[in-house]
Amino acid sequence: MVALGTWAFAAEKSESTLTIACTGTLGPILGGSDPLGANGHTGSMTVKIGESATPLETSGDSVIYGIPAGAITASLGESPFTTTSPGKMKITLTPSADILTVVFYSQQNTITTFKAFLSPGSWPTSVYMTPLPFSPSPQMLTSATVAAGPGSEVIYKYGETTTILGLTGTASNSVAPALPIPLADLQ
Repeated sequence: MVALGTWAFAAEKSESTLTIACTGTLGPILGGSDPLGANGHTGSMTVKIGESATPLETSGDSVIYGIPAGAITASLGESPFTTTSPGKMKITLTPSADILTVVFYSQQNTITTFKAFLSPGSWPTSVYMTPLPFSPSPQMLTSATVAAGPGSEVIYKYGETTTILGLTGTASNSVAPALPIPLADLQ
């Protein structure tokens, strides 16, 4: 007995996934006391979002997208983790820099913010309508030298303490096309 089957592929529109990653050395301490001891260690954050996502808010020079639980992985030092609650990603286009800000709840009820200053013009203005990759990729991240000043930084709020650390490293992104869904045609 021989069983024969064919595979058909779904014709529905499939969604590509945009992955943005920032990694580098945390420090110097720009504010706070660093109770987690992250200064001088590696910090990383990877966020994944479907390119068909719609903005939560668009205003002036920025757009905010919701990030589902589980779509952000990060590490401040030695403890990598994946989010268990939703986060937010903000992209701000300014004449001096395109700024990526990702905010999420991390371990031990810590609120963490990764802020990456990219070259101006890295994103097209159509990023206000749909998440898009930046170009060129990768890009170097230069640390802020003062809290809330220009430059990349990581901010974490642990208990009542807010710590601001510079971030020197790289930001990169990629788009993974969705694979068609095979449908078995058993005849």
